[in-house]
Amino acid sequence: MILDGKARKNNPNKLLLTALIQHTDTKLLDLLAMDNRDAFDALYDRYWELLYNAAFRRLKDKEQCKDIIQDVFIDLWCRRGQVTISNLKAYLLTAVRFQIYKLVAKEKAGPAFFELYETIASSTSGAEGSLIEKEFMEHVKAWIDELPEKKRMMFLLHTQHDKSTKEIANELSLSQKTVQNQLGTIIYRLRLHITSFFMMF
Repeated sequence: MILDGKARKNNPNKLLLTALIQHTDTKLLDLLAMDNRDAFDALYDRYWELLYNAAFRRLKDKEQCKDIIQDVFIDLWCRRGQVTISNLKAYLLTAVRFQIYKLVAKEKAGPAFFELYETIASSTSGAEGSLIEKEFMEHVKAWIDELPEKKRMMFLLHTQHDKSTKEIANELSLSQKTVQNQLGTIIYRLRLHITSFFMMF
């Protein structure tokens, strides 16, 4: 079992990590690839708080954040020696963000869902995370492009131009109720589409 950051600070075995803590991420990853559990523990201690804070800023839920960080480190251990990581900090932060995307995509559409979409759309993450995010945006764009023209315009006006349903109704010569209903349907279907994308990973 992986301990959370607070519990690990009181773990007597941490005394064994003193020497490893001085190593660079690259050296620790090399040791990790050789199944060195102490190297894994040193990386865990080094990044747990940073990753937890990054997750908490988005989710505001302590238990969800702890679960996400644990999943990220379990994945790092399981993939040891299988992936080349040039920037561990960026890799781990991207992994946390990806887990948050998966979690939000499963939940009811709302502000968090739009934040998910907008965050990925405007992401400037480096090579460690850009591949999945680029694939995601291509996946979503292809889905949006297949929408009927008016529905596509509704969605883009709402998400990219931050227009209210009343403003969209006036612009498209529709009733506000029609816009609200159709946007609700579009968002629900898109959420299902996004969820299916994340389930591939």
